[in-house]
Amino acid sequence: MKNLSMNKSAARTKAYLALALILLAVFFRAEAGESPVLLLENIKTFDGQSLVLQDSKLTHLIFQDIWSSYEGQGEEARIAALPKAFVKNSQQVWVQPEINVTESQLAEFQRYYPQVKPLVLDRGYRLMRSQGGWSLPLHVILKDGKKVFSGSGEEFDALASKHFSTQVALNQWLQLRTDDLPSMLVTGAEKSKSVSFTINEAAKPGYHKPEKGDRAPVFIAKTMAGNTVSLLGLSNNKPLSLVFLDSLCPMPHFPGCEAQIEQLSHLVTKDDSREWLGVVSSFYVDEKIVQQFRDKFQLKLPLIFDTDNQIYQSYGVHASPYQIDISRDGNIRSRGSEVH
Repeated sequence: MKNLSMNKSAARTKAYLALALILLAVFFRAEAGESPVLLLENIKTFDGQSLVLQDSKLTHLIFQDIWSSYEGQGEEARIAALPKAFVKNSQQVWVQPEINVTESQLAEFQRYYPQVKPLVLDRGYRLMRSQGGWSLPLHVILKDGKKVFSGSGEEFDALASKHFSTQVALNQWLQLRTDDLPSMLVTGAEKSKSVSFTINEAAKPGYHKPEKGDRAPVFIAKTMAGNTVSLLGLSNNKPLSLVFLDSLCPMPHFPGCEAQIEQLSHLVTKDDSREWLGVVSSFYVDEKIVQQFRDKFQLKLPLIFDTDNQIYQSYGVHASPYQIDISRDGNIRSRGSEVH
């Protein structure tokens, strides 16, 4: 019996390792993403007009939420204040992620903000995900199909004030950024040529862990019940408690997790002053295991199976259970390992 138990343990360990390798492979494939250039070439504006990109100019993608503009927090003023040298050499493309918005609402917005044009509806977050972006607003600059900048509005301001004031300064910065982009050798017929890394790999923005007071990274996902939920949609109604869970509880490396999950179930049942949403790690498990976990602990809150742990990464979470509270204005109120 002892040998049988050891064999089962060894088999389970091998299965976990194999699954981990598969998940890592999926993760790195997701990181490569789709080329935003190819996406833009095949995309239309929200009202069905063809998007024509000018090869001679930089492509400046501006990801923002139209509701921020109505509140006076949009990117229109930032774009209007851009130095002439950059405006002359760039083409702006405004992008609205497909979240809490309809085409009729976009048409109405366009009447109020005619300068926000062309305006693209990013269906399924494909274009934003190709940039590895989660937080809004997001500015991306492409040159000859290569990403030379990606950052927030404040980071874009700092870049513009330092490098975009004159044509000479802009040219010098572009030359520097182009020279800095990594290259790789390919095999086969193209073996002797050098090609660039994919857009998503080149000039990646640095890792950022959002802290208390920061804007909560935006996401849209489907719950395990098949309902589409979004950060903005949930937090717009009530404050949101985002609870990160691991379905491998109970395990030695998650001490006290059962008691915290029991506390979570009690709070979800009794506290209706806020929205609740669970994000379950996908490492080492599949959705079937998460369903068993949900049933075992009789969890009542909606659960997202976090494919490739993308939401975990965007919020900088490396523990479980872990709770992040988000205010109705979309800012992080608190974060920590205590469920409350």
